[in-house]
Amino acid sequence: MNWSKRLKILSVLLAAALLFLGWRQYDRRFTPERWAETDISRRGKLVDSLLEQYGGLEGMTRAEVEELLGADMEGNQMEERLLPGGGSEVRAMLVYAAGRPWAIFPEYLYITLEDGRVADARVVAD
Repeated sequence: MNWSKRLKILSVLLAAALLFLGWRQYDRRFTPERWAETDISRRGKLVDSLLEQYGGLEGMTRAEVEELLGADMEGNQMEERLLPGGGSEVRAMLVYAAGRPWAIFPEYLYITLEDGRVADARVVAD
C-alpha cells in the first residue's frame, strides 16, 4: 500500500472517531426534554451534565427541581440523620432513577432538601 492510500485511510478513521466522540458528548448533554424522553434505566448518562449545568442543584427549590426533572419516583421520602450531640433530624428527599447502561447495580439520584431547598444531590448505586 502506498503512502497516499495510508494517509486517506488514516484520515477517514480519524474523522469517524471525532464524529463518534462528538455525538457521544451531545448524547450526554442534559436538557429537560431529553430527560423526559430517555428511559429511566438510561438517564444516568445525563446526570453528570445535569449536575454540572445546574451547580449540583444546590439552592433550588423543590418546585424548580420538579419542573426540571418531573415528579420523583418514590413520592415523599424522608432521610433521618443522627446528630453528633445526640438526637436526629429528618430531611425530605427526592429520588430519581439514574441508571447508566453499563452499571451492574441500579443507580439513583438522591436529592436532599433542607427548608424546601436542595442541600445535596448525589448518585448512589443500590
